[in-house]
Amino acid sequence: MENYVSAQLGQLGAAVALGAAGGLVYDLLRAARLIDRHDSWLTHLLDGLFAAALGAGALWLGLVVGGGELRLYMLTGMALGAALWFCLPSRLLRPVWDFWIAALLALCRLLWIPFAFVGRWLKKLAALAKKGFSFLEKCARMKMDAWKSHHTPEETPQKKGGRAMARTKNNKRTKKRPHTAMLLVIVALVAVLGVQIVRVYGQLKAARQTEDALDQQLTQQQQENDALRSDLARKDDESFIKALARDLLGLAEEGERIFYDVND
Repeated sequence: MENYVSAQLGQLGAAVALGAAGGLVYDLLRAARLIDRHDSWLTHLLDGLFAAALGAGALWLGLVVGGGELRLYMLTGMALGAALWFCLPSRLLRPVWDFWIAALLALCRLLWIPFAFVGRWLKKLAALAKKGFSFLEKCARMKMDAWKSHHTPEETPQKKGGRAMARTKNNKRTKKRPHTAMLLVIVALVAVLGVQIVRVYGQLKAARQTEDALDQQLTQQQQENDALRSDLARKDDESFIKALARDLLGLAEEGERIFYDVND
């Protein structure tokens, strides 16, 4: 009875400590959330982290501390620990968390300055390279057009219009050609391959289990064979024969009495 009560008190103490730890995590995430109140993405992310941490703590409390059961007094202890945290040290430590979070953010911004500087220069270099390539491409197109105009006969406007329309139609046709069939084939192949891998894995697992069972049977059979060989090797031993007759058949020598223990 004393051990049971002490175990419950220990579980209650762990629940109170977990509730206080949850309050501490909430204050830390609150300090990070107050950095930018208008950023809903950051708020949702921090809320998700708090929920995940609280769920992991409750799972640990139920599986490890509670032995697989999350009892009502554990939840009450968590609530009590959180209330004690928010009533006693939380108000005193919140300015400290705000200061350190702000200092950490300032340090991160300071460390990010060189990376931001390099990123801006890389963007400028990429823009210059893009402009240079586009200029060279335009020059090459102009030269190709000039060469074609000198080496091809003049065409009537009707022929030019017809060729332009044919090119636009061909471009539309090529653009409209879907790759849906190829994608479906790839998806089907991947699905079939996945199913086959799962089947092979299951068969391999079953084969391993069968192999282990056969190995155990083989070991047991070898032990039985060794025992039989040992008995056969002692077939001419008179004392061994007498022991077998006494143990298996219940025989006794002349003048010998056998007493059985009925309490066994």
